[in-house]
Amino acid sequence: MLADPSKTVLTIGAGPTGCTLALLLARLGISVAVVERHAVPQQHPAACILNTRTMEIFREVGVETEVRTCSQNVFERANIAWVVSLAGRELGRCSVLPENLQELLAVSPTHAVQFPQHRLEPILWERMGRQSSIAFYRNQDCTTISQDDKNASAELVETTTGQKRNLRGAYLVACDGASSVVRRELGLAMNGDALQHMIGIHFFADLGRWVDHRKSVLYWVLNRDFVGVLIAHWLPSEWVLFTPYFPPQQTPEDFTPAICVQLIQQAVGAMDITDLRIESSKAWLLSAKLAEDFQRQRIFLAGDAAHCFPPTGGLGLNTGVQDAHNLAWKLAAVLQGRAHGSLLESYGTERRPVARRNLEQSVHNFEKMNELTLVVGLDSRRLRWLERVQRSWPFRCLPHSWQRGIVAAAVKFARRNLAALDRDGAPGDALRARFQALLPGQLPHYRYLGLDLGFAYSQGALVPDGSRKPEAADPVMDYLPTTWPGARLPHVWVVRGQTRLSLHDLLDPLGFLLLTNPAGRQIWRAACQDVGRLFVMPLTCWSIGPGPDADLIDEPAAWEHLSEIGPTGAVLVRPDGHVAWRCFQAPDAPVAVLESVLCALGSRRTHGPDGCSSLLI
Repeated sequence: MLADPSKTVLTIGAGPTGCTLALLLARLGISVAVVERHAVPQQHPAACILNTRTMEIFREVGVETEVRTCSQNVFERANIAWVVSLAGRELGRCSVLPENLQELLAVSPTHAVQFPQHRLEPILWERMGRQSSIAFYRNQDCTTISQDDKNASAELVETTTGQKRNLRGAYLVACDGASSVVRRELGLAMNGDALQHMIGIHFFADLGRWVDHRKSVLYWVLNRDFVGVLIAHWLPSEWVLFTPYFPPQQTPEDFTPAICVQLIQQAVGAMDITDLRIESSKAWLLSAKLAEDFQRQRIFLAGDAAHCFPPTGGLGLNTGVQDAHNLAWKLAAVLQGRAHGSLLESYGTERRPVARRNLEQSVHNFEKMNELTLVVGLDSRRLRWLERVQRSWPFRCLPHSWQRGIVAAAVKFARRNLAALDRDGAPGDALRARFQALLPGQLPHYRYLGLDLGFAYSQGALVPDGSRKPEAADPVMDYLPTTWPGARLPHVWVVRGQTRLSLHDLLDPLGFLLLTNPAGRQIWRAACQDVGRLFVMPLTCWSIGPGPDADLIDEPAAWEHLSEIGPTGAVLVRPDGHVAWRCFQAPDAPVAVLESVLCALGSRRTHGPDGCSSLLI
C-alpha cells in the first residue's frame, strides 16, 4: 500500500541505481514506490565490475558482505589477457591490481569485486522485499509523467493486462535506463555519440582447460576470423562474448544459434566444446552520451537515464549507484524537514561533472585500444568510416545482397593482417614485442582508483576553503586521500569502546559529522551543542587520536596526517561521506562560524526566522 504521497519518492526502474536509491531512502525512513517494467531481475549479463566506492555504498545498505561472500576471489583472477584465441597464443597480460596490494586495501574498509549484474539484481530485489517502506510495482510500464508545485506523478500500464494506474509522490527519480521514457517526457536531450554496435552472446561452457593457467576477467581475442572479447562472468563456466556487427546490412537476427556457436568456437580456438549451452544473445549499442540536465523541478535523472558510457572501464553501473547515494540523503533531508528544497539543486551541480569525467575517460579507454590493433594495420577509425558508407544513399541503392557481401568483405579485409600476430619466426616475434610494449599504456583502462575514490565536487552542497585540491601524479590510476571540501572522507580504522570501525561506519545518515583532534575536542563539542540546538539537521562531534583522551582511538595516528588540519581544526562531513567544510584551526567564534556553515548547506533552523535557504553553489 502506497504511503502518504507527499512523503513518498517515486523511482522508475529497478536496476542497480533504482534499487540502491530505494534501499538508501528506506534506511532513512522515506517511503518509496519502485516501478519496474519486468517481472524478474535482469537475466542477460550486463555490468560486472563493482568498484570500491560502490561497495562502500552497499556496505551502508547492508548488502556488501553478501556480495563479497557470493563473489569469486577477485585476487585470483585479476588479470586482463590478450590472446589469438583461448586455446592459442597469448599476446600479453596485465594485472588490474597495483604492485602494492596492501596500499590498495588500506584506503577503504572494503574493495572492488567482479560480480555480474544478473547476480547482483536478485540480491537487491530480495533486500527491497524486506523493507515495509518500499512498495514494489513490477510488470509496469511508465507511459507518461507530470508534475506541479507539490507533486510528481507517473501513469503506469500493466504489461500483461493493460490495466492503468497513477502513482503520485513528492519527487520522482528516473532510473529507467538509456532509453528513458521519463527523460523523453521531460524533453531533455541526451548529447553525445554512438560508438559501436555489438552483439553479446551469453553462454555456459567449461573452458577451464584453456584458461585455468591464466585466469582473467577479460580475454581480448584477435584473429582474422574473430575480433572481440570474452568476459569471464564466472570462471570457468559462465561467459559473455562480445563482437561488433555493422547495421543496417547486418542485424541481430543474423546471429542464429549456429552462428553464435561458430563465433564462440573461433574465439576459443577449438571445435570440441562439448558442453556448450547458449543462454541468450542481445544487441547493444556502445554510446557516450550525457543528459543536458539531471533535474527538472521535482523530477531527477540518475544512472543510464542521465549518462551512457562505453563499457571500457566499467564505470556505468558504478556512476549510477553513486548518483543514487548523492541524491538519497538530500531527498530525505528535504522531505523530513531538516533541509531546504534548494539542497536538491546541488544534485546535478555535483553529479553531472563527475559523469562527464567518467564518460570522457571511458571514451579515452575505448579509443586507446586502437593503438594495439594498429600494430597490424587494423584501425577502428576505418570501421567507423565503413559505417558512414553503409548509411550513404549510393550504397543503399545497391541490391541488399550486394550490400551485405561488400560489408562482410570489408570487415574480412580489415582483419587480414591479424594472422601476423600468430606467425612464428622473427617477423612475428617483432610484432608481438611491439604489441606487448604498448600494454602498459592500457593500464588506466583497468586500474582507476583515482577515478573511483578520488572524485570530488567543486561546487554544490559544500563550503570551499579557497585551497587547490591535492592531486595524485596520475589522477586516474592513483588515489590521494584528502579532506578538501567536496572530496570523499579518507578511510581510517578507529576503535570505539571495544569495536573496530571505519570512519565511514560512523557517518550519520541523517545529519552532519564533525571530526577533530583531541586538542579541539572541548571547543568543537561545545560549539556543536550550541549550534545543534539551532538547527533541525543533527550535528555530531567526535575527536580522533592515538590516546585515551580521544573519542575514537586511532593508534597509528593516521588521522593526524590524513585530516590535513591543525590540532584544533575540524572537518565537517555530509551523510554521503563527502567533506562539506573544514578549517585548519578553531576560529575565535566557532559557534558563529559553524552556524553560518550550516546555513550555507541548506539546514533548517528549529525556531524563529529562517535565513538559511540558499546554498554556496
